[in-house]
Amino acid sequence: MWMKAVSAALPMLRLNPTSGVGLENTGDFLNNGCVGVGLVAPLFDPILVQEEDWEGIKSNAKLAMRGVKKSGPYVEK
Repeated sequence: MWMKAVSAALPMLRLNPTSGVGLENTGDFLNNGCVGVGLVAPLFDPILVQEEDWEGIKSNAKLAMRGVKKSGPYVEK
């Protein structure tokens, strides 16, 4: 992942990507040098919002958080 190369070469950057982040790869970004991730469309699927399917959105959030939790606690560099 190129984020790892960028964070290694420029450790003063605090990378917080939004593009390419999905529900199932949040941990991959965090394990490769990012300090956070941003995801809106994958989390708040327009159909789920339109149908007011809050449980579906909650399920999306839980899926995204699995990767975050697996990446371990944040350690300040």
